Amino acid sequence: MHYSERLLGYVKRAEQTSQAAKELVLREFGLTPAQQSALAILSDHPGITAAQLARKCAVTPQTMNSTLGRLEKAGLIARAAHPMHGTLIEIRTTEAGRELFDRADAQVAALDATLAAALTADEVTTLKELLTRVTEAARRRTG
Repeated sequence: MHYSERLLGYVKRAEQTSQAAKELVLREFGLTPAQQSALAILSDHPGITAAQLARKCAVTPQTMNSTLGRLEKAGLIARAAHPMHGTLIEIRTTEAGRELFDRADAQVAALDATLAAALTADEVTTLKELLTRVTEAARRRTG
């Protein structure tokens, strides 16, 4: 079977094309997908540590520290010592970070809706179920 006909080829093309569309949307806000992902998780989990955030974003701590450094320099996040455990550093979005994330996330949600509009509601549900099964199968393979 030719590579382009393998399931892996379809998954890769869908991921690359959808991520390129997401990058284009986020460029308008001066954000990268990695920064948007970090802000998304911070919006749901304010006060988490860099290590926790790295795990949730599935990146190395070094990569996350680089991303956080750029977000902090832009005034989108703030780091502060945990009130009870002074050695832990909490990360929270600033007001500017929340505002920018909300605007950017609305556009990412619109992109998501555009992609989903190519399918019926039942097909979207089925696609999510199938991709979840593929993800689980790959995880079993990689340990």
